[in-house]
Amino acid sequence: MFEILKHYRTGMAAYDRCHLPTIRSQWSAFMAELKEFIAEPSLDEASDVLHSFGRLVWKLTGIPLQWLAYPTVRKHGERFAETGCIRSRRNCKGRCCDRDY
Repeated sequence: MFEILKHYRTGMAAYDRCHLPTIRSQWSAFMAELKEFIAEPSLDEASDVLHSFGRLVWKLTGIPLQWLAYPTVRKHGERFAETGCIRSRRNCKGRCCDRDY
């Protein structure tokens, strides 16, 4: 578990260097995840909503609530460990963390 958390932290830091997190970008990410959840409700999507909301709260207050969404934390950590990027191939636009897909 600690290895996954390490990969998550490293992966999110790399992603944030490429895509500077702003209040606007975090709000946009939250709304996108919420729309996905409404369209296709599932536990995975609920975790993604909680994670994006946590990142918004983190940006506003400094409190890292995104850690509460462990399924998404684990997913991002595993992706980063396997590919060097937190994004899925489906969502990557070829400019994620200096990765080319």
